[in-house]
Amino acid sequence: MFARSSIASGLCAVWLAALCVAPAATAEVGDVSEQVEIGGGRGIFAECRGAGSPTVVLIAGKGNGAEDWMQVLDPADPAYDAPGDDLPFGGHLMRSDDAVLPSVARFTRVCAYDRPDVRLDGADVSTPRDQPHTVDLDVSDLHALLVALDESVPYVLVAHSYGGLVASLYARSYPGSVGGLVMVDTVTPLIEDAVGPAKLANWDVTNAATSPQVREGVRLIDAFAKINAAPPIPTMPAAVLSAEKPWRTDLLPPEATQGEQVTFADWLAAQQQLALALGVEPVTATDSGHDIYLYRPALVVDAIRDVVDDVRAGVR
Repeated sequence: MFARSSIASGLCAVWLAALCVAPAATAEVGDVSEQVEIGGGRGIFAECRGAGSPTVVLIAGKGNGAEDWMQVLDPADPAYDAPGDDLPFGGHLMRSDDAVLPSVARFTRVCAYDRPDVRLDGADVSTPRDQPHTVDLDVSDLHALLVALDESVPYVLVAHSYGGLVASLYARSYPGSVGGLVMVDTVTPLIEDAVGPAKLANWDVTNAATSPQVREGVRLIDAFAKINAAPPIPTMPAAVLSAEKPWRTDLLPPEATQGEQVTFADWLAAQQQLALALGVEPVTATDSGHDIYLYRPALVVDAIRDVVDDVRAGVR
């Protein structure tokens, strides 16, 4: 669970060669693209489109926000053909109607948002907070945002990377509000079963670190403890997708690989355990790196559609 824009954020970094922005779609009644007041003088940027129930809530990974769900990896980018995950080291992203958010908006209501400090410019940025921060603050912000938006329950939470911890604690804290989960190569406390204390400690330090490029820092070990102390997730429709392209640790500078590190094999073992815990077969043939929603947005959209259909049909 790594922000693409800073090596210090976890494992990898990205520097976009360019950002190809398509013309903005015509706004429909009910569309939202603004900072929303959530109380206490604070605001969170939200982007909502489409209509219907359940409402899909897109939760980005560390250092990333709503914009990610409106982009895809350029179809001509050589990262598609690379054996490893090359996207963090120079992928070209572009806005597209085939991205996850606009695709989902064609069959149900969908919202994405910016956690504090994931976007630093513009009049509508989310109110900053002290960094690093704990996952319960993200859960409180998300709940306040959805209440302020007056989005109807149930929600289908779609999470990537660190967002999986937010989704997990949210589903445990507000079980009556969540009807389904789609976990897109997410962090899970179950990784504690695959790695030792030294690896976890190093991972915690690197993900708490911030930089001028990535201002968001997160506390993993604290998040694991809070999730493990909360009630279990109720049985619900779910999907788990995992990366197939391994991390390119060979391209990282030496200071980013000091000490015992969480490996790709550790990560995959945790994904298998997460799928088992949610009672689903994991989607592993993704031909994708960590950012599956950028490499293969149709796979993510199909998983969301399946879970949405199950929620509509009352499947438990």
